Amino acid sequence: MNIFLSRLSPNTTLSELEKTAHSLLSKKIHIPFTEPATLRNCKIMKIKDAHGGVEFHGLLNIKPASAGKWFIKSCRSKKIHNKPLLPHQYITRNSAWQPNYHSEADHRRPSLTIRYITKNSPPLITEGLDSFRREY
Repeated sequence: MNIFLSRLSPNTTLSELEKTAHSLLSKKIHIPFTEPATLRNCKIMKIKDAHGGVEFHGLLNIKPASAGKWFIKSCRSKKIHNKPLLPHQYITRNSAWQPNYHSEADHRRPSLTIRYITKNSPPLITEGLDSFRREY
């Protein structure tokens, strides 16, 4: 199940979002011989409009669907950087979603730019670089 987390704080990192999701999923009771709750994918979406406004949203893929439904109910009281997590099921709007779907029904603005933050960039460490060059 794909889950959309609305309006994350701009300070939220991908590792914080993953850590929060994993900690919540670890609290779900697992019945033997059933599929355990797993976080398959985690992204942060940065949306920028034509006026310079920026929003951050989380996208999670949780398997099985029953664990995703449990996650949506359980995460409503959680916060990251004093902003509540507002989860709901994410549905892709295209012809696979609804056979008679047409492009006029899409209300998204064409001026939006969407960027996915899928990895945390590692910090650049420059300390000791000169001594490393001299030794090797």
